Amino acid sequence: MDFTLNADQKMILESAEQFLAQESDSAAVRRAMENAGGHDAALWEEIRTGLGWCGVAVPEAFGGMGLGQLERGLLMEEMGRRLACVSYLSSACLATDALLHVAHREAQERYLLQLANGSLSAALVLPAPLVWETGACKISAHREGSAYVLNGIAPQVPGAAQADLLLVPARLVGEADAYGLFAIPAMAEGVQVTALPALDASRPVARVELRCVAVPDASRIDPSGWSEELHEGLRRTCDLAALALAAEQVGGARQCLDLTLSYVNERHQFGRAVASFQAVKHRCAQMMIALESARSTVYGALRTAQTCRNADRLALDVACAKAAANHAAFFCAQEAIQLHGGVGFTWEYDPQLYFKRANATRSWLSEDECYARIATHLCDAAEERRGIENESDDSQAGFRAEVASWMQSHLQGEFAALRHRGGPGDEEAYPELRKKWEQVLAQGGWTCVGWPAEHGGRALSVAQQVIFHEEYVRAGGPGRMGHIGEGLIGPTLIAYGTEDQKARFLPGIRDGSVFWCQGYSEPGAGSDLANVQTRAVRDEATGDWIVHGQKVWTSLAHESDWIFVLARCDSASRGNRGLIFLLMPLNQPGIEIRPIRQISGSAEFNEVFFDGARAKACDVVGAPGEGWKIAMALLGFERGLSTLGQQMHFRYEFDMVVEAARANGSLRNPAIRRRLAQAWAGLRTMRYNALRMLSDGGDGQLRRETLIYKHFWSNWHRALGELAMEVLGTEANLLGADDGRRARLQGLFLFSRADTIYAGTNEIQLNIIAERGLGMPKEARVAA
Repeated sequence: MDFTLNADQKMILESAEQFLAQESDSAAVRRAMENAGGHDAALWEEIRTGLGWCGVAVPEAFGGMGLGQLERGLLMEEMGRRLACVSYLSSACLATDALLHVAHREAQERYLLQLANGSLSAALVLPAPLVWETGACKISAHREGSAYVLNGIAPQVPGAAQADLLLVPARLVGEADAYGLFAIPAMAEGVQVTALPALDASRPVARVELRCVAVPDASRIDPSGWSEELHEGLRRTCDLAALALAAEQVGGARQCLDLTLSYVNERHQFGRAVASFQAVKHRCAQMMIALESARSTVYGALRTAQTCRNADRLALDVACAKAAANHAAFFCAQEAIQLHGGVGFTWEYDPQLYFKRANATRSWLSEDECYARIATHLCDAAEERRGIENESDDSQAGFRAEVASWMQSHLQGEFAALRHRGGPGDEEAYPELRKKWEQVLAQGGWTCVGWPAEHGGRALSVAQQVIFHEEYVRAGGPGRMGHIGEGLIGPTLIAYGTEDQKARFLPGIRDGSVFWCQGYSEPGAGSDLANVQTRAVRDEATGDWIVHGQKVWTSLAHESDWIFVLARCDSASRGNRGLIFLLMPLNQPGIEIRPIRQISGSAEFNEVFFDGARAKACDVVGAPGEGWKIAMALLGFERGLSTLGQQMHFRYEFDMVVEAARANGSLRNPAIRRRLAQAWAGLRTMRYNALRMLSDGGDGQLRRETLIYKHFWSNWHRALGELAMEVLGTEANLLGADDGRRARLQGLFLFSRADTIYAGTNEIQLNIIAERGLGMPKEARVAA
């Protein structure tokens, strides 16, 4: 799934941004709210007839642009950013999609052309906004000769007061469980549309009452005998509208963040900009995390809607997207008020407008409803219906089958014991056998699959690499002993190493015979990676570098052959200047490795002491003094495709938690069901965020979706460990024999507590997000 916008999509986004910034600014929104009941007629006319936006998702055969859900979502995002007071959601989304998915061909030809060219505005009269449930429908239709007579009420219909045409689903009296869809002029006799005062005055809603509304038989526009398809079509219509609304919520969240950043950078308190206070920076960073995780989920769901016809899979993606967008819109709006201080609570400033919009939109397919939908899928759906979220591109089905078949045939015999072993928190499991497995992988051509062919890799496409990582973990492939070499130092050498370094080091990584560890962290530095005290001094006689110092938290150093070390080569330097990036063999005099026993009792972490150890002159990557640049480039590779393998391992752990809940009956607990649904939704967010990261063009820049990734997954994983213990209940405290699941879940709980500490604590991550992602003032550094 490629998240890159094409030229047409970028043009749509940019033109919408420019147009709405000018025509739907704060003053225009306030005028529409105060003088026109929340409807900007001039703006709506320009959107309909001048720009043709209502035809974006209408097929060309019916006079539209023939684009799709993604393009419409991009427009909705910009309209949400500017609180555009128009009936786009009701007319261009709900009514248009009802015609596309429910109406017969003649009605489509008649009405879609008018909707697309802007000569008609319509509203879909549902029992509640974005909801189609037959039991909730309070409108009925009964036959009287060649006509139908409709009666009933819909208490809250967006855009009804601005519509020329009402599309009305109704229960057919006298026909068991039968419903029809009727097209009724809004001015028809017996139709009463009453505009309702609303807390969110920027989006008009109305009560629609039908009193003995007589319409000809031709007004019924669903195909005869098509009752079940009508329900499916209306449900899809509601899902697509909820997805469009989620895109709008992302736009609103984005504007709340932008308004807040502008204010805290301009506002000064206690002699400095409010934006320089760490508490403020962290709150803004949390806003960005909520915004970007929601954007990734919404963009992923929009692409699902564009390509997937599986209604259940779409419904799940919509639930994930809407839940994330609900949270992002409301959280960012409330934080905007808080961080604006007193003025944020005033009518004059805009955060209150977004706060009211966020509150209204989160009630239309609420988080509770979203998680209930997901929980039903996870907990109650038949076995054959679970797992539909993993549906893949048919064009890659052959490659997926090849990987799955190879894994199945090779994870046998002595390697059967490795299934699902050796992951985070379990890295002490079978180290020698896992090294042997690396060589088997290499013989099959499954190491370094993304490396360029000239360096011994398979040069697989991004899509194929995604499939490989998914199928590897799905089959139970063990934690990779060669991960540091293949995923970190190997790509770094390909990008920055000398030809000699590539020739000497890449083959051993590729064939699974040489294993690496990372020498970055130091005891006195914690998350301050640039506070390097390890010293490297040049031996003038040989040109080699003599190293003194200590590294800590070095995973699997005791199982590794080589270590890459960030050291200080200029004794007068401070911070990230004057550093050198060294490649060093571990089996040499002057290096001592000591295990560090962890909370779980295991000891895959180590301290590594350097006391006169040597790195050869030919084993410096880059030039002396460029160590920081190389180190940062290496960390960029860490955020690559292997993250998808990490997520598949998370999915395996999640499934263990679900099965534990199923086994002990806690799956029936509503609180547990909701938390499982939240965890599952988080997995979807991680997947789509990773795919968005991989679609960034590979220019090496750390974009917002990349910056939030570590904070998101580490907090998600820690929460999963806590949930595992709640599912186990009192059994969580007991050690001893069971089927192995309890011990694995206890390990998950204990090890995941470190996730928000290593590789940058939560607090450091929030600083990085604020400073690098939002451009907020950097923390003051005190010279050592």
